[in-house]
Amino acid sequence: MKYILPFVMAMTILAGITLAATPHLLDYFFPIKENVIRDADSEAAEDALGRWFLSPDANFMKVEAARQQSKIRSTSWFVFQVKRKAVERFITAKKLEQLELTDNILNTVFYANSPPRAWWQPTALTRSSYFQGVDQGRKLALIYNAETKQGALVTTITQKPVENRQ
Repeated sequence: MKYILPFVMAMTILAGITLAATPHLLDYFFPIKENVIRDADSEAAEDALGRWFLSPDANFMKVEAARQQSKIRSTSWFVFQVKRKAVERFITAKKLEQLELTDNILNTVFYANSPPRAWWQPTALTRSSYFQGVDQGRKLALIYNAETKQGALVTTITQKPVENRQ
């Protein structure tokens, strides 16, 4: 009985140190490969879009998704086909702002000049405006063509660099 409390305390401290050090050790031994674009499973992307668009009953079709991750930024690209009502609900819920779609925006935000995959063609939606906003630290940019029911969504998360404290 006399040794149980110090043993439990030692195990708790060891577990805390292990949990605190694990991400740093994993990053050191298994670093994230820079500029690698990974494709997502289309069914998983459909489910994710349904939850994210707050429309689990929406019928997302022809979903393609890819993601590029680095230490400071994570960018995801989605193309999909869905009815207008789900997109309207998404725009309203996320409080996205409608802005003019210029060539500069197409190239910097939507990567039209350097598409991550062959299916990524935001210019094919032939729109003159897009929707932009921020949701939980994630920058959103959406182009949607209501006539063809096709959309292109780019999400970006940028981590703030850690400053060296002296």
